[in-house]
Amino acid sequence: MASIIKRGSSWAVRVSYHDATGKRRQKNGTFKTKQAATYFANMYEQAKLEGADLLTSNRTFYDYFQEWFETYKAAKVAPATYRNYEFTLDKIGRHFGQQKIATISRARYQNFINHLAKSYSRETVAKIAGHCRACVSDAVDDGVIRRNFTTRTVIPQCTDYGTHNDNYLDLADMRKLRDYIMPKASIANISAVMILTGLLTGARYSEIAGLTWDDIDFQNQTIRIDKTLDYKGPGDFLPTKTQASNRTITIPPTLIKVLTTLQQDQVTCCLKNDLQLIFIGIHSPDVPNDNAVNKLLRAAHQKLGIKTITFHGLRHTHASYLIYKKISIW
Repeated sequence: MASIIKRGSSWAVRVSYHDATGKRRQKNGTFKTKQAATYFANMYEQAKLEGADLLTSNRTFYDYFQEWFETYKAAKVAPATYRNYEFTLDKIGRHFGQQKIATISRARYQNFINHLAKSYSRETVAKIAGHCRACVSDAVDDGVIRRNFTTRTVIPQCTDYGTHNDNYLDLADMRKLRDYIMPKASIANISAVMILTGLLTGARYSEIAGLTWDDIDFQNQTIRIDKTLDYKGPGDFLPTKTQASNRTITIPPTLIKVLTTLQQDQVTCCLKNDLQLIFIGIHSPDVPNDNAVNKLLRAAHQKLGIKTITFHGLRHTHASYLIYKKISIW
């Protein structure tokens, strides 16, 4: 049985148990109220009855997630996915600190998700939640904790500029954006060239960032997409999202003209470009990151007085345009 002893103005709890090797161990805690001390004692006594591993349940959520990731995920995930797990680990550390995984309640975890939703898109929050859910589920299976505190938690309204179904421009606003951004698209404003390319091709940011000059067929007016740029890592090329993402896209003469001028200007300016990336300008040897491109996109929306969408919304906008023109998007 657990012992609860009053010491001064606080209450001390001691729970004795035997680990997997039969060695006698103790789990201690100090609380301001007897009610909190009793709850702690009852929780661990119940855990003993259910055969939970009280030794490992004393670990922090951060430490358990880190070991879980290194054991089950690190060796087999792609570099981009690896960084996603590292991002989740960082958020766990910032929010939960040294809190033990066994002491996290469903409400505490929901507060974590609510906090993330104030700063990140629904897609990002859902990815973090998915990582946590898988980790905590395994913790239950391993007897580290008794209950899955991620169960029946929800992702609230996030900071997306629009929902997936609303993250696009109608035809009139699409034309406004095109006409506004086209004169700005040059070697001096590579973000504008990327926005124009995204609007007129429907390609993803990472696909556009990874385009090289040999992907452009100027004569037949097409772009070949068969790789992406690891823009969050060392800048290497990575495969596209799926095999079906490899494709050749027909592009309009207006985009061909902009890209032709850009290529000529890069040669004239003698820009160093070992990878022959298309989207290199005079202000930086690197492709503009997604934050820089989205910043220009938001500024354009505000200037034009049209709905704000993300760069990925250009992809939805292009698909909507093709449907409007009765062109198959499959």
